[in-house]
Amino acid sequence: MSEELKSLEAGEYTLVARLHKGAYRGALWHAGAIVEQVQGASLENVYRQLEALLYERQLAKATSRQGAQPSVEEAVKALTRVLAKASHGQRDMLRAHFQAPQQRITATQLADAAGYSSYSAANLQYGLLGAMLFAEMPEDLPRRSNGTPIMTCVIASGEDQRGVGEEQWVWKMRPHIHQGLRELGGW
Repeated sequence: MSEELKSLEAGEYTLVARLHKGAYRGALWHAGAIVEQVQGASLENVYRQLEALLYERQLAKATSRQGAQPSVEEAVKALTRVLAKASHGQRDMLRAHFQAPQQRITATQLADAAGYSSYSAANLQYGLLGAMLFAEMPEDLPRRSNGTPIMTCVIASGEDQRGVGEEQWVWKMRPHIHQGLRELGGW
């Protein structure tokens, strides 16, 4: 993207940050209309403001679930949209996770499935896949100590199995994601 424009399609929203008439401005679009506008000191600042506004809207939508998990139907719809945009590596990791015994897998195993050189690359890419799913199917997520949501948790719950036969966290695919993939077939 250029230094004058940064945009992202996130579920039913589109974020657009740009340099316009000498000022950095941004808009959050929904259904063809601007629902929020911001200004900032830099393109990155404006983009981060838009991300925060989007996350607040998505979190409000997630809170309306009152703790209930997304339905399988929601998962099928979200997966259909996201898989069309996912990278080969992201799809390879999701397939390996789906096919793993009891849908339990480590980040190193995810990396191996996608051909990445390290588990950190797998963590990054699986988190990005989770973020794409979050945009389609928001829910309240666990947070890191710095307050940021753990986007991989859209796909799986983490199980700390270090010292119990594993050297890493084990990701257990969430039931509605597993069933949604099963209904999509070919996994």
